[in-house]
Amino acid sequence: MILFFQKYQFHFLLLAFGLLWLLFLSAMLDISAQTLIYPDAGDYNLSATNFYLYFRGHCYRPMLMAAIYGFPLLFGASAFDLYGIAIYINVFLWLATILILFELLQTYVSKKIAFLISLCFVFFVSNALFNFHLLAETPFLFFLISGFYFIQKYNQTKVFKWLVFALSIIVLSMLIKPASKFFAILMLLYFAKTLFSHYKQKVMVFLYASVVLCFVQAAGLKHQFGDFTISYIDSVTFYNYLFSKADCYRKGVEYNQIKNPRAEYLFTHKAHEQKQIANADIKEQVLNNKWNLIKAYSHNFMWNSATGSICIKGYSNVKGNPDFETNQTILSWISKYQNRLMTGLGIVLALLSVWKYYRKDTFLLFAGLLILYIIGISGISSDQGDRFHLITYPFTLLLLAKYVSTKPFFAPLQK
Repeated sequence: MILFFQKYQFHFLLLAFGLLWLLFLSAMLDISAQTLIYPDAGDYNLSATNFYLYFRGHCYRPMLMAAIYGFPLLFGASAFDLYGIAIYINVFLWLATILILFELLQTYVSKKIAFLISLCFVFFVSNALFNFHLLAETPFLFFLISGFYFIQKYNQTKVFKWLVFALSIIVLSMLIKPASKFFAILMLLYFAKTLFSHYKQKVMVFLYASVVLCFVQAAGLKHQFGDFTISYIDSVTFYNYLFSKADCYRKGVEYNQIKNPRAEYLFTHKAHEQKQIANADIKEQVLNNKWNLIKAYSHNFMWNSATGSICIKGYSNVKGNPDFETNQTILSWISKYQNRLMTGLGIVLALLSVWKYYRKDTFLLFAGLLILYIIGISGISSDQGDRFHLITYPFTLLLLAKYVSTKPFFAPLQK
């Protein structure tokens, strides 16, 4: 038992620090007494009940996310219970993400340095706070870093099964958040030659199954709503955020995310009609309002790169705690500067990695591309704080570890 603990002492310490940090944040913000439920959480809840109780899909939220959070319904849980149970699911996936990050970091730095860098991720405020909400950020990040864990194994061993596992997980991440769709397609295209040359291997069943699930999702929405698509959320996001703001700039009126007449109009229509309205608006504005689109995207990008956690601002002083506002201000300030630091560092390291390793190291190449992709698409959505960018934090830490690994003090021991 002692030998087991000694072997995995850093793993246990990371788990302990993670749980203590969550308890600390909960106490600082009176999270146990909060009643905040985000509109997105309501959608995820509805998608889960649709999936398990009515055997149908949700127009915005894909089925794997519904499957993960909705399984307690099979054991007698109510729909409302899912909000509380989601916390335990999130914490489990978040802790698993920490351990996977720790293992990946040891590729580049010593175990002690990997532990310290992993602690940096533990203490990122926003990543921890999203555990308390029925939202997709935590499982989405878990799927992405799990995929990259197998990419690294393939990178080191060239064993084909690791590549299949990696690509299967990345493809499935689309059924958590459709935002990864184009990144997953890019990876499939990049490895297409390798996949084709091994298409008869039994392990390919995992990749075939993940692709089939995506087609099932799209076919289900085609049957239910009228369009062959994984989700309608992309059309709604473009229309209600980026293109709404650009339209406001054109008309000289103030953009308001909450009281948005364009959004109110869009939601009076069914999903199929929403997609048609959004597509027509995109074409019109690209042709006639491109400069305001650039202005709107730039404003969104800068706002999401410079602000902190939206979770903190959403909490209220329900217990009348005299220190609540101070705690809220301090944590908001920390999350803001964590976002600024990690976004700036992420962009720089990602560009360097793509430029330097695009032919040498597929892990570093795609880690850099993922950072640029996630940060790039954040400009589509308004007033999200670090909600998009926090997905990139562990990958930025991995690229940082690669950079410092060139220094003798940080490098792992040679075996």
